[in-house]
Amino acid sequence: MIASLSLLPLLAVFAGSAAVLVITAIRATDLADILADRTRMGEALVGAVLLGAATSLAGTIVSINAAASGDASFAFSNAVGGIAAQTLFLALADLTYRKANLEHAAAEPANLFQSVLLILLLCLPLAAIAGPNISFWGIHPASPCWSWSTSAGCT
Repeated sequence: MIASLSLLPLLAVFAGSAAVLVITAIRATDLADILADRTRMGEALVGAVLLGAATSLAGTIVSINAAASGDASFAFSNAVGGIAAQTLFLALADLTYRKANLEHAAAEPANLFQSVLLILLLCLPLAAIAGPNISFWGIHPASPCWSWSTSAGCT
């Protein structure tokens, strides 16, 4: 149905979807903050687990669908592009947060650990590309780790 639409209606559907996404994301952020306070889990943990998983869900589905279709390059690029986009948005948020730099304002042990974990997980695809071309039952040993990291909100 959508594939048969011309460019203008496709752009309208995209803009409408983006608007719904922005409104929903703002509401999800407010709810996650309330959950963090009520459960005493902390904002860093709730943000990483709950919001990270929720925001990574669409990208995970796209990567899985692309991989299932045999488009490995698109599946990989989607995951890495998602990380790059989130890093850009974090930099933009840092520019708009005037009280302090975000890295200083959010310098909690949980956030620092997540940053180190992200760096380590980003090394997985680089090691997989540079390493030998091996697989067990058609799966590279780094694939489950990379898949877990992108779906668990580590991006």
